[in-house]
Amino acid sequence: MSILYVTQPDATLTKIHEAFKVTKKQEDGSWKKETVPVQTLEQIVLMGHPSITGEALCYALELGIPVHYLSYFGKYLGTALPGYSRNGQLRLAQYTAYNDPHKKLAITQAIVTGKIHNQYHVIYRHGQTENPLKLRKKAVNQQTTVAQVRGIEGLAAREYFSGLSAILSPSFELKGRNHHHPDDPVNVLLNFAYGLLRVQVTAAVHLAGLDPYIGYLHETTRGQPAMVLDLIEEFRFLVADNLVLSVISHKEIKPDDFQESLGTYRLSDSGRKTFLQAFERKITSEFKHPVFDYRCTYRRAIKLQARLFSRHLQEGIPYKPLILR
Repeated sequence: MSILYVTQPDATLTKIHEAFKVTKKQEDGSWKKETVPVQTLEQIVLMGHPSITGEALCYALELGIPVHYLSYFGKYLGTALPGYSRNGQLRLAQYTAYNDPHKKLAITQAIVTGKIHNQYHVIYRHGQTENPLKLRKKAVNQQTTVAQVRGIEGLAAREYFSGLSAILSPSFELKGRNHHHPDDPVNVLLNFAYGLLRVQVTAAVHLAGLDPYIGYLHETTRGQPAMVLDLIEEFRFLVADNLVLSVISHKEIKPDDFQESLGTYRLSDSGRKTFLQAFERKITSEFKHPVFDYRCTYRRAIKLQARLFSRHLQEGIPYKPLILR
């Protein structure tokens, strides 16, 4: 199964018989039409401002194919999802755990422990062997409130990005995390990768039947998909950050792939295409799953973690975030 990315602003996605058709404008002004069989599709991602007909959107939802919307620069905007899961018992278990201080603390500790573990190993493998993240990881389970765990997580994040900055090549400077107005090329790539990763996690949370707006580490505030953001944490560094380091070190993305305007950087069209291809390679690459002891892709692992979280809520099976060495 694959993901259909439609990235040209003037492209149109329509339905034709039992398939989708993508119409794209070529440089010479002609139009190229491509037919995509629905049997091969798992998700659709529309980037920028391509058009999708109502018939095509309804057809995708009928087939259980989510349609995700990203900005031209890769910022996640939203998703059109098929009908919600009817697993009411799972939702009730999710709400019960949220309202139970002990369960909420245990879940938050598990998420943050996994996050810091993966942060540590990303920079450790790149030569930052002396970093305080291992101590932060040990401190997580010593905390007695969710607020205290969040404090440790915030401190670890600052230390991690300081270490990440130190291992980047001189031509790529990370000035600090900037989520909204990336003022350096590294932040552009991180934001893009996190947006693409959020697409995968949103679909997995929906498929598992979880309420995307009830989380544990992230505050449940209006409009924030806290459960999605919770599950992303263990994958940010395994998928997104490792990908960014890889495309920089292998010179797949170079400084001249970026455009700067009024202090904000943007990735060129060719750079976006290269990065999307690199993301697909990463998300479909295989590793040995530490819990199930078989090889699977990162895309598959995201779905497995959402299901493991569901089983934790309903059956009390301890939740183990995905951690790799």
